[in-house]
Amino acid sequence: MSGSEKRRGRGSSAPVGKVAGDAKSGLRYSAPALEKGLDILEFLSERARSYSLAQLADEMGRTKGEIFRMLAVLEARGYVEREPETDYFQVTDKLLRIGLRRPKYRALTEIARPVMERFAADTRYPCHLAIASEEQIVVISRAESPDLVGVTVRVGYRQPLLETGSGRCILAYMQDGQREHMLTLLKRRAGNLDLAALEREREQIRRNGFILEASRIMEGVWDISCPIIGSGNEEFVAAITTPYVRLVINQMSKEEVASRLREAADEISARLGAA
Repeated sequence: MSGSEKRRGRGSSAPVGKVAGDAKSGLRYSAPALEKGLDILEFLSERARSYSLAQLADEMGRTKGEIFRMLAVLEARGYVEREPETDYFQVTDKLLRIGLRRPKYRALTEIARPVMERFAADTRYPCHLAIASEEQIVVISRAESPDLVGVTVRVGYRQPLLETGSGRCILAYMQDGQREHMLTLLKRRAGNLDLAALEREREQIRRNGFILEASRIMEGVWDISCPIIGSGNEEFVAAITTPYVRLVINQMSKEEVASRLREAADEISARLGAA
């Protein structure tokens, strides 16, 4: 037994770490510096604009001195960056890239990439791959159209899950436990969620095998979304989506694009199952 173990003793009540006194947080231990850094990242990730040090301190109810060092470390480690023109801070996509290193997402993007690129080359329509992130969707990969005109979505793009074809497609194919958890999150945000309407939509989407509808975000654009079902130790659902607009240079109908996109989604799902 080491000296420290002898001093501590089996029956000693002395904590190894600092016990948090905030019962509301549900945390047993606290790490104030870490929590402060995470607060900054969460705040910036939920805002569409960048902030100066003074603005950030004011909005978060902190002093500039409290968060200055945190921002310096986060910037040095690549989690936040400054806009060259304004010196304002914004969050980077480093946390997203770290999350995508998880084996299931790495396998998904590696398997999906060549299928997505072939779809884009054959149909001349772009597509993107999205997963659920709490009550939002986040785009984790995309394939560009060879044409110079079209609608594309950048990697890291986020939107409320229920506002996108990708999100509602994912929700429709989630397992019951995952779906209930997601609905709890959505109710916490929205409050007056029409669960009966969502269940009817779920049944309709699963009957069709895809979503084809006018975009709720962009006028003149149709969302075409198909599910990708992962399998193995950690089953999950993703969605492959094409923002469809009818172009003079491309006369392929949205129904034909939907059919081709569903073939691509089925191929990706089959390859995930075989991996």
